[in-house]
Amino acid sequence: MSDADASGEPIADYRRAVDWLMSFADFERGSGPRRDKGDFALDRIRSILRRLGDPQQGRTTVHVAGSKGKGSTAAILESILRAAGFRTGLFTSPHLHEFSERIRILGAPLPDEEFTQVCEQVRHVIEAEQADEPGHISTFEILTALSFHAFHAHDVDVQIVEVGLGGRLDCTNVFSRTDAAVITSLSHEHTDILGDKISQIASEKAGIISAACRSVVLAPQRYDEAADVVRNAADDVPVPLVDVGADYSAGPAGVEPWGQWFRVERRNPRPGEQPRSLHLLPLLGRHQIDNALTALATIDALVAAGTVAVPSDALHRGFATVHWPGRLESFDLPDSFGSSEPGGPPTVVIDGAHNAESVQRALDACRDYFPHEELHVIFGALGDKALQDMANIIQTRTGHVYATTSDHPRARPPQQVADAFADSAWSGELQVHLDPQDALSAAGQRAHSGDLILVLGSLSLAADTRRFLSAPTQAQMAPRAEDPTV
Repeated sequence: MSDADASGEPIADYRRAVDWLMSFADFERGSGPRRDKGDFALDRIRSILRRLGDPQQGRTTVHVAGSKGKGSTAAILESILRAAGFRTGLFTSPHLHEFSERIRILGAPLPDEEFTQVCEQVRHVIEAEQADEPGHISTFEILTALSFHAFHAHDVDVQIVEVGLGGRLDCTNVFSRTDAAVITSLSHEHTDILGDKISQIASEKAGIISAACRSVVLAPQRYDEAADVVRNAADDVPVPLVDVGADYSAGPAGVEPWGQWFRVERRNPRPGEQPRSLHLLPLLGRHQIDNALTALATIDALVAAGTVAVPSDALHRGFATVHWPGRLESFDLPDSFGSSEPGGPPTVVIDGAHNAESVQRALDACRDYFPHEELHVIFGALGDKALQDMANIIQTRTGHVYATTSDHPRARPPQQVADAFADSAWSGELQVHLDPQDALSAAGQRAHSGDLILVLGSLSLAADTRRFLSAPTQAQMAPRAEDPTV
């Protein structure tokens, strides 16, 4: 327990609020007892929420599960609904820089002072829960309760809630009614908890589907077996399912410095829906077009049910103004990190890719969206990720790797990262750096103006590196967001 909690003193400021949260079992960062399959249950979070008056109930709810893209899809949905005039609440995880980023009202993280106040209000409930039912409680369970408490206090119209892990027994799965259950792209992840087979993982994700759902939205899937599991889960309830891959199509329509254009076709448009449309999206990568398409299908389902009204101009503005940093986010390398060349500094791209499939996707996106001469990869990984699989892919695409680590308790040491390349037949240049600042400096000194520096391997590494980079300009975004013909 933190000092404030042990002494019963109020949580007085943001740093103490974070210390209080971190005093509980934080399975994301590897603190607290190891959690096994049998430890997942909803009794604890339901009890906490009952003590708070069940703040998760009573508003339009979109629940988003999946292996990849669920955070981006949730962020796009929030942006569209906010552009349409709705008062929105968004709960996502993990955060990039600060815990307060996980709970957003009208797109903005809770201010430090309010985050502190909400923690203090919920602290008394947590203490009462622990007094009546001693046992382990997790940081994520408390964050979930904090988010619903904040949404209730702000009287939001719509809450968009991203699942933490799995779905069936995730502590966000506590709604008496869900207006849309969204399943994004499914792949192998957390196999020690969710199962080794893609069908088992899909079954856990599909656990957010129930008779309380008004609709299910299934994103385009790589694995047919996973898609079939979700379809069967919807049929068993039964609840209407929107198959995004079958009912919609989309493709790239151009790239600009501040985003990509994409075309959408609704194959079976409802009355009032445009069969075809063109949109601007600040998020890069072909996979983000799939996420945007999934968000569009969800909006269409909500509109068709009479839950919301979203004019076409709000849809376009919502796509064009979504902000979701750390995902193929580009920067100019600061002068302090590289040699001055006549052609200007190399571009730096940071991405939170942390498994083989997402690393491959990030590398493909760099090829397609960031023309360059040589690629320099700054790479670090957490201990529970498939390091060798990621390294095998990286070494096929670059001759320059800078192995490093991040400020995360589960981050692998830089030399361990480097060993994944040293043990192969790869003959590229390999450097080892104790922190991302040194790695960025080394890459900046080695790279030329036409080269690209890519930072990937974990969201924590992306966050640590991002602190040294200036935010990309959004000056051109506003006018382009108003009218796609500009």
